[in-house]
Parts: sequence; structure tokens; C-alpha cells
Amino acid sequence: MFSKKKSKTIVVVGGGVIGTMHAWLALEAGHKVVHLERDLAPQSASIRNFGLVWVSGREAGAELALGLRARTLWEAIGAKSEIGFRANGSLTVAQNEPELEIIRAAAQLPDAQDRGFELLTSNDVKKLEPVLNGNHLGALRCTTDAAVEPSLLLHGLRTAMLANEKYSWHPHFDVVKYKKSDSGHTVKSSDGVKVSGDLIAFVPGAAHKGFLSEYFEGAAIRKVRLQMGATTPLASQLSHSVADGDSLRYYPAFKDLALHTLPPQTGVAAERKMQLLLVQRLDGSCTIGDTHEYIEPFDHEIQEAPYEHLSQVISNLFGAPSPKIVRRWDGVYSQSTSSDIYFRKEIEKGAVIVTGGGGRGNSLAPAIAEETIHAWGL
Repeated sequence: MFSKKKSKTIVVVGGGVIGTMHAWLALEAGHKVVHLERDLAPQSASIRNFGLVWVSGREAGAELALGLRARTLWEAIGAKSEIGFRANGSLTVAQNEPELEIIRAAAQLPDAQDRGFELLTSNDVKKLEPVLNGNHLGALRCTTDAAVEPSLLLHGLRTAMLANEKYSWHPHFDVVKYKKSDSGHTVKSSDGVKVSGDLIAFVPGAAHKGFLSEYFEGAAIRKVRLQMGATTPLASQLSHSVADGDSLRYYPAFKDLALHTLPPQTGVAAERKMQLLLVQRLDGSCTIGDTHEYIEPFDHEIQEAPYEHLSQVISNLFGAPSPKIVRRWDGVYSQSTSSDIYFRKEIEKGAVIVTGGGGRGNSLAPAIAEETIHAWGL
């Protein structure tokens, strides 16, 4: 499963998806990996998301190239681990004429073929996905989009890695101190336990404070809060992930198209900067969302109005009542606010902080980790 090379010791601090991909790729490169996580099991954005591998929304240029590379890596990793990977593609559904014109233009973009874009009529959509039998004018299909199962992902990756004696997993290891010395890099836990390695990657997600806080001063990153939910199982299979036309507002792939022609969002959709994303899970239920809040402090109250809006959008697309929402949750991720795709900072030679991939972190995770591995020359 993993290649055999002369081993360095790589310490990865952070058990979320980007941290775990650092561990995976370092192990594949033949090195010893010591993987540290402050919680007993990861509890943050990596298990609170859609599990989307979303190529369709990536910005043209470097971000799309990174997304396509990540998509290739996801498929290879999915073949080696039980993470529920499936190349299901997506449909971005237009419900009014301005949305239809934008997806028609998107299907003609210079990189449309690379993305796997295809314009579908309303009849095409209903034939392809009978569940989508409601009011819509067509859809933009993206054949490169994919999905994994958040509930399986991290456990599946760790299970595969634990089969390799060079990998060790240390949950409930709360790092409070870091030191560089001539012999390498050492971190110390709140319990006084020390771990050392030749190279170290800090992958803290939205934990911008604590022992790393000095390195985030003035950084172009922010936290984003979102609300999501899960429904009862659908009576039939939905073979694509689904986005509504509001998603065109929030993905940079479409930023140079005629977004100014879109009717303004109203009510809670405008207040919470909402879009519909819907992914059917392996058990038939659907993960739905989401909202965007950017101003801290977040109140972390679960508001019902966004779910009422999502249910109405789903009903319109399905031409039938929306499945009942049975679970609701929120999450916070770290997002780059500069032109950088994510935040990377080398704090010492051989020591790097990687975060800020939020909104695209799951999609890009393996390619982000690969950039660290390549930068280290592994």
C-alpha cells in the first residue's frame, strides 16, 4: 500500500482532513509519521461539512489546477481506504432566466471542458434525476465533482494508515509549546509529554489562538460560521450532488459572469448569505446547507429560519415536500481572505502552519498536503 524509502520522522499536529492528508502523503512517501490531535477524535469542520470534492466552483487558474489535482488524489485515496468516495458529479440548477443565462455562459468558459461542464435542459435534468421534478429551467452538470462520507472519512483514513507500522496516532494530545533545536522540532503537550521529529506541520483548522497565535497576527484569514442539517432518507436515489442558483454568487468560478443580473436574495437568504447544497449520503439521507456568517463573535445559536428557507428551495426543486430535517448543527472553519488559496507560513525551516482552506478545504485537502510534501522535498 505504501512505498518504502529511507525514513524521516514527520510530526503532524491536527487530525482534521487537511492534517490527515499530510499524514497520509508523508506515509506514502515512505516516512515515519507521528500524528497528534488535541481531542479524543476530531470534532470540527472536517466532520461537519458536506464531504464534497467540488471542482465546479474553483476559480480559474491556480485554484482550478489545485482542485483538479486534488480530485485525482481523492480518487486514488478512495481506492485504498473506506471513505465512501464516489464520482457522482453535480448539478447546479437554474430556477429563473438570469440563472439559466449564467450557467449557459459557464458551459462556454475556456476551461469548461477541464471542469466537465455540460448544459442540461429541464427535461434532461428530470430524465437524469427524476427526484428533481419541480420548477427549474435547466442545470449545469459538472462531471468532475465527487463526494466522500464525512462520518467515514477520518476513521477510514486512519484505519488504513494504522496498518503501516510507521504511523502512530495520538489523540487527546493538546500541544501547548513548540521549540526548534539543532536536532529537530519538539512539541510539548499540556500533560508534559514531548514529541520530536525532523519536520513538523501544524494544521490547526480554526484554532487561531493558543501557542500559535503570534504567527497569525495580521494574517489574511478569518473564521466563518455555517449552519447545516440532515434529512430523513429519500425514497429514491439521487445520483448527483445538487446546488441551487444562489451558489453561483459564492463560488469564484462564476465571478466574471453576469452575476449582477441575478435577482437579489431576500429575507434570511440575504441576511445569512445562503445557498442550497444537497448531498445524498450512503444511507439515503441528505446533508443540506448552508449559511455564511463572517462577523465574530458568533452566537452559535441554531436559528430555524435558514432551515425553513432550505426546505422551501428543496420543495421547489423536487416538486414535492422536502424530506424532514432531523438533525441540525453549526460549524466554524478558517478561510483565507487574500488572493492566496489557503494560508501557509513557514515558522522555522522544516516547520509550517497550514490552514485557511475553509469553504474549499475538503475539496483541496490532498493537493494542499501534497504541496507541503513537495516543499520538503519528500
